[in-house]
Amino acid sequence: MKTYNILYAFLACAILSCSKSDTNTDVEGEGGDTPGADASYNLLVNDNSVISSTLINATAEVLTLNPAKSSFEDMIMPDLVYNDGSIMTSYQKNTDCGGIISQFNFSDNSTTTLDLFAELSDCNLKVTAIAHSDSKLYLTYHLDDSNDYFVRVIDLSQMASNFVDVPLKNESFDPTYIPKELVFANGKLFILGHDESATDEYHLLIMSESTNTLMSDVNLGFDVKQIFKNPAENIIVSYSNLHSEINSSTLKVKYTNYNDSTAPNFVNSKYNYFDSQGRMYYEMPPGDYSSYAIIPAVYDFDNQLAILYAYENFLTEAQSIFEFKIENTTMVSYDDKNDFIVIGYKKMESSNKGGILRIKPAPAPELIDNLDVDGIPYKLYVK
Repeated sequence: MKTYNILYAFLACAILSCSKSDTNTDVEGEGGDTPGADASYNLLVNDNSVISSTLINATAEVLTLNPAKSSFEDMIMPDLVYNDGSIMTSYQKNTDCGGIISQFNFSDNSTTTLDLFAELSDCNLKVTAIAHSDSKLYLTYHLDDSNDYFVRVIDLSQMASNFVDVPLKNESFDPTYIPKELVFANGKLFILGHDESATDEYHLLIMSESTNTLMSDVNLGFDVKQIFKNPAENIIVSYSNLHSEINSSTLKVKYTNYNDSTAPNFVNSKYNYFDSQGRMYYEMPPGDYSSYAIIPAVYDFDNQLAILYAYENFLTEAQSIFEFKIENTTMVSYDDKNDFIVIGYKKMESSNKGGILRIKPAPAPELIDNLDVDGIPYKLYVK
């Protein structure tokens, strides 16, 4: 389905300044007192291209560093990362023919690590995307001496002969879709493929988890930026001036169109967090709404409402510049136990220092506290 042939629904999207005088209690959060529950944070930080974990104790009043050692082992910044809930899967190429795929579960602190492509030799292999389900790992790959792409399916429940390779085209004359991203949802693997040589269009290939066979091919048109899933297990397809939601069961498509002044601008945000209401927490360029290049934001898909949290609206200039020394936003998450937005940032004049802020959500955003950390905040897991 070509994007320029669609009659789009109008996006009723308001970008709010989020000053303390806002009174709409239905926009974000509950607008009342926080529950005040104890929580624990596992904050991943990037310190000179090494990902490590910082443990943090979080109450409704204060953040404190937890001196305990995390079970998460330091890793070089991986080539590819896939997050789903409390599980993070990463891939790192370590030889021309091989690589390592690792999976860490932040709920039970378990780790799975596998060496890949041990059966191949004398090759130049490239993995283009990864994903996981509860029992399987997925990755798409390509050999330089071939025009064929494959999905490797690794069954974590089997000890031997645990993988199968599924070609992305059945016949040699089929179009070559270069796989860009993978998302697993509702018992299916969704593969974003790009026909670079012929039409320049993007397609969504759908593979069954139970049979490892390709079931459908949906034409997405041009200029797709990324895909991800929402809490309803439906697929969000992001473009510059719109997004679509594809029902993962029926493949029915719903479109939401916007213009430059109302665009939620999540096209480049990769590690988004959804709360139980389906609102997405992410970082975005604010345009004229802030002097910072990237700021926190929340997008309500149901109400087509974007809320920008410009630092100028909940911090004084002395706090943002001199006390916290905020250079840029690097991460946005949500503490559902205390109803706080958690913002990670890089400090000015430092390559490996950062911090996290907690704020109350709209309609009355307000600073709760700050904690300085070694490294640049990368991803937050709340427990």
